Amino acid sequence: MKKLIIGLSIVAFSQSLLAGSIRIYNNDSNTHVIKLKCNGSSKTLKINRSATSTYTFHSTASKCDVDGGTVRFPSRNIQDGQAWKIKNGLASKN
Repeated sequence: MKKLIIGLSIVAFSQSLLAGSIRIYNNDSNTHVIKLKCNGSSKTLKINRSATSTYTFHSTASKCDVDGGTVRFPSRNIQDGQAWKIKNGLASKN
C-alpha cells in the first residue's frame, strides 16, 4: 500500500510539471473570456472584473495560442510565467 501511495504521488507531481500558468490583472469593470488552444486541447478562462488571478493551463508545451474571446492580445500566443494587464478590452504585458 505504501508503494502505491508513493507511486501515485510521483505521477501527480510529474503531471503538475506539465502545467503552465499566467497571471492576469483585469482593470476593467467587465468580466472577460479568453479562449486558448494548448497542444490541441481547448481551455476557456473567465477573467473576473476588477480582479487579479493566476490561471493554470495543463499542457506539455510552455505556450498556448489565443483562440478568441473578449480580450485582444498583441501577440498570437501566451507563455508560461507571463503577467498580463487588461484595460479597455486590450491586454498588455505587465
